[in-house]
Amino acid sequence: MLYTDERTPMADHSPAPVAVAVRGARHAAPVRSRRSSAVAGVLAALVLAGCGTPGPATPPDGGNGSESPTAGTSTPGPGQGSGSTGPGSSSPVTPGRSVTATNLLTTEVVYLDPSYQTAVETPDGVGRTTNQSYVCLPGDGLASLGATAMVTRNFGYEVTDPELDPYPKSPLKGQPIIYTQALQFPDAAAATAARARYAGWIKNCPGTLDEKGYSIDTGQSLKLTTLDAEGGSAQAGMVAYVRPGETDAERLWWESAGVTQVKDRLMITISLSWGEDTPGSFDDSDGDFINPQLILVEESALKLAQ
Repeated sequence: MLYTDERTPMADHSPAPVAVAVRGARHAAPVRSRRSSAVAGVLAALVLAGCGTPGPATPPDGGNGSESPTAGTSTPGPGQGSGSTGPGSSSPVTPGRSVTATNLLTTEVVYLDPSYQTAVETPDGVGRTTNQSYVCLPGDGLASLGATAMVTRNFGYEVTDPELDPYPKSPLKGQPIIYTQALQFPDAAAATAARARYAGWIKNCPGTLDEKGYSIDTGQSLKLTTLDAEGGSAQAGMVAYVRPGETDAERLWWESAGVTQVKDRLMITISLSWGEDTPGSFDDSDGDFINPQLILVEESALKLAQ
């Protein structure tokens, strides 16, 4: 079910990555907006009408059920390339070129709310599998992109000051809130095609979830947007939703996905938060508070170039 809702400003108390520093400029914690009681009425009508699916929900990606590769290790994919010249490249791609742990993001560049959070790496087997890392991945998951190698690293958070934690019972406690994958392709053309394919999943995500019985807040979701990426290209979008069977319309899942390309490589970044407050927008042109996905994309471009 799709719906829109007006918001009223409130003080910041977000539990997920909210205060973001763009390179060369730090932003304070963003102003949040509380959802009105009208949303609760919409969800209640949905449940009474039998549109929701009772019980806990899982991400709508069928995936292949495989566990994520060990962080920092390279996983070969089908069709290992022998090197070719890609669009925008000044020289042929090096045969056997691959991604490594050097190309992955680190806790130092994952910026969370410093008042009560610190970023930590999460171990393999915790949270979503790699092929289910984004709520709108199709059944064939990342395999359909045609990467020749992939490395992954996911991040959660530890609470440094419990008194400032606005959601002590958050379902994201002990779980990854950021999923990242660096992918190698045979050439830049293949990476460009894969980026376009993933961007299509992001663009169509609200409709995909609506068909599966999710309640989508279109007013606070962010459409697919082209973002700045040094030496490359990037796009991102965010969907705000309530999962089937959930009865709390005040606290939403906020899920953004970004895909960054530098030559023959991609970085996929998924950011999750939960609560009453939006993580922010993709527009920082007027000094507005920005979505964490912007810093993830910026840092991804730098890592992919290494």
